[in-house]
Order: sequence, then C-alpha cells, then structure tokens
Amino acid sequence: MIDFEAVRHACYSPPPPDDHVPTIEERVAAFERQRMGQARERGIDPRAIGLGEHGSLIGGPGKRPTRFEGGRRAEDMVRMLPMPLAWFAHPNANRRTRCANPHRYLETLAADHLAGHQPRPDGRTLHRLLRAEHLTDAEAHLVEQFLARLRMIEMAGLLSRAGLTIYEVASPDFSPGK
Repeated sequence: MIDFEAVRHACYSPPPPDDHVPTIEERVAAFERQRMGQARERGIDPRAIGLGEHGSLIGGPGKRPTRFEGGRRAEDMVRMLPMPLAWFAHPNANRRTRCANPHRYLETLAADHLAGHQPRPDGRTLHRLLRAEHLTDAEAHLVEQFLARLRMIEMAGLLSRAGLTIYEVASPDFSPGK
C-alpha cells in the first residue's frame, strides 16, 4: 500500500543520490513531477488539471482526484537510473541456468519488442549482444530499446529461459564506441 504522506514528502525533497534504490513513493512523486513539467511545457496550468499540490496525490484529501491513464501503475511510469554494476558483483549473480534452446526465447522476444527495427536481430545475435562487453552505438541503442520494452515477467525469463546471468543483464555497456 502506498504511503501518501511519503509521496507528498518525496515530491518536494531533493532528488536522492544516484545509487539509491527509489521507493515506490519516490517513484510516484517523480511521475507526478514529470506530469507537471510536461503540462507546463505544453502551456497547461497544472492547477487547471489537478496536478501536483492542486491534485489529491500531492495536495491531499479535499483536492481534485488525481487520475492516471494508460493502464500502468504510476510507480512504473518513471524510468529508473541503472544501479551501479558493483551491486551485481556477487557469485550468485554469475550463476547460469542451463537452457535447451536459449535463442528461441530471445527470437520470440525480439519479434515482440523489436518488430519495427530493421534488420531485426535473430535470437543468436541478440544473445551475443546481451552478453557482449563492448557495443557499438547502434548495438547499444538496440539493446537499450530491447531491455526498455521488456515486461518484468519476460526479464525473469532472460535468466531462466535465455540462459543469461543477472550480471550479464545488468552490465551491457551502453557507452558508445567502446
């Protein structure tokens, strides 16, 4: 259950350090700040549409009810920064599950999440890219797009059905030209 007082506090607090795992309340507050910024960019007064302190989420009871559209939870709408790779440097993070055909699962995910990408990588290529230590600009963009579109249940499948380790999933090098 969301602690709305913590959401209100997080909305006006300075951003936490980069290596801090944000709480659900901090992510909800970040989403509300994002929505307020987007409204201002479009020339819309946040007060007119009940955002921030003008809505019930931040303003509290008695304010205009806060509406979220799109079918996703508010805390899932804000992109989180990656955690430092050192957090994944544990022996268990390098354990690999044996898989009969890891490329088939990745082929299915590529068809689902990279359908508009030309040329779309096959499962074997995607497996290689996800395990690569260094990526070109184009490869890094492809891997970033792929990972950003995965649902949590599919992310778990990268470990159990695609034969990847937690460390490999956490460590693709998105630095261009490395």
